[in-house]
Amino acid sequence: MSEKLLKCRNFMLKEKMLSLTDKGEIFNADTNEPIGTFRGKLIKIGNTYRIRDLNEVPLLTVGEKIISLRSSYRFYKGGEKDDSQYLGILKRKLVSIKPSYWYEDPNENRVFEMKGNIFTLKFKIIKDGKEVAEISKKLWKSLLRGHYGVQMNPDLDDDSALLILGIVLMLHHEKEENK
Repeated sequence: MSEKLLKCRNFMLKEKMLSLTDKGEIFNADTNEPIGTFRGKLIKIGNTYRIRDLNEVPLLTVGEKIISLRSSYRFYKGGEKDDSQYLGILKRKLVSIKPSYWYEDPNENRVFEMKGNIFTLKFKIIKDGKEVAEISKKLWKSLLRGHYGVQMNPDLDDDSALLILGIVLMLHHEKEENK
């Protein structure tokens, strides 16, 4: 079942509006077929998000770093915050008029840079100087709150695609926190 989630490159994320936790569904935007879920915790301090396939198998865990000068989120493969499964960290520029984000691997190499607007959640994700993904509500012409699309380069590898989904969820979380 996770094969559908890992192989997809054109996503629609739909946040559940009447929920105590940040949760929602991940759809294949081409077929409108559900392929996964995401969920945060009820208590928002140091939130942890998990992306799961339809069998509820966790594929990616993202934990918000609580004590930090800047917003940062640590990414782990699977369902636990296990240092042996650490994949990298999403960081926000410390001081900036327009928020700037990037993702680093465990060796502190920048892998992805996000360029766009946090308030409208419209971003381009750059890897090695090339655009590999775009986040936008306009891609799917959805005016509904909590619905947004992620369109990725079809040549992107599965691990990078999963990381980008996690990045999108954290950018959405940042947007909600900055309201």
